[in-house]
Amino acid sequence: MPIKLMIWDFDGVLAPTDEDWAAKGYPLTDGVREVLALPNLRHCVATNGTLEQTLHKIKLCGLDDVFNAQNVFTIDMAGAGKGAPDIFLLALAKMNEKPENTAVVDNSYTAMKGVLKAGCLPIAFLSRARYDDSDWPQRLKNIGVEHICCEMSAVKKLIEDINRDFFIVCG
Repeated sequence: MPIKLMIWDFDGVLAPTDEDWAAKGYPLTDGVREVLALPNLRHCVATNGTLEQTLHKIKLCGLDDVFNAQNVFTIDMAGAGKGAPDIFLLALAKMNEKPENTAVVDNSYTAMKGVLKAGCLPIAFLSRARYDDSDWPQRLKNIGVEHICCEMSAVKKLIEDINRDFFIVCG
């Protein structure tokens, strides 16, 4: 099945985590705009942050042309943290999409468990340092996460390859 919807985590994925984000602004992760520009994809955010805080961060980093109150889903809306599938299922319902057509890009081991329970394609996005200097990649593989990316260019290529293979085989 092609990927039609991408559910994004905000902190550490769309924008690097920085404790002083309010003072500095919120720079995008390199390559995010290129993934957001892929054709035939819709995007939303699922986050443990509040709606108000997340919309503020979205504006600071200049993504308010892509994300707004209609496609940002927060833990308080779902009633459970990302270890449960609830926030992802809420996003799927509100975005009117099927799990098999949805990829979730997140940097959390706990979130990946929820993504798998929701039936979506999990894409773990880890910084190179986090990938190289930890047991996270193996822990993620142990729970069934096959796609672990350290750069947005790898996320972009993965989505392009999945959709290209689908359209070549089924097109």
